[in-house]
Amino acid sequence: MSDAEKVGFGCPPKTTRWKKGQSGNPKGRPKSKSEMMMDAANILTQPINARTPDGKTVKLDGIEAAYLALCKNGLKGHKASLLEAIRIMLEIDPAIQDEEKRQQATKERVLAALERMGVKLPEDSKLRD
Repeated sequence: MSDAEKVGFGCPPKTTRWKKGQSGNPKGRPKSKSEMMMDAANILTQPINARTPDGKTVKLDGIEAAYLALCKNGLKGHKASLLEAIRIMLEIDPAIQDEEKRQQATKERVLAALERMGVKLPEDSKLRD
C-alpha cells in the first residue's frame, strides 16, 4: 500500500472523511431548557395589537393576549379553557397579593424614613393611603 492509501488510526478511509466545509455536528448543540424558556419569555413579552369590542386598538403583552383568548374561549363554552384560566388565576393570585404587601411595606418604610428626616406630608396626601 502506498502512503496515500494508508488507513488506520488518524487516517480514515477517503470515502468517510469530512468533505470540505462539512460540519461534524450539522444540527448543532441542542438547546437547553433554560434557553427555550428564555425564548418563550421573549416571545410572550413582545407587544401585540388587539382590538377591543368597541373597535379601539390597544397594545398588550403576548401573555396578556394569550390569557384573554383563553378566558374568551372558556366563556364561549370550552370547559378545558375555562378550567385552565381559573387554575392560572388561583395560582397567580397569591403572588399578586404578596407583591402588593411588599409594595405597601416599602411605602411604609419610605414614609417612616421621611418622617425621621423631618419631612412633613399633608394629612390628605395620597401617599398615606
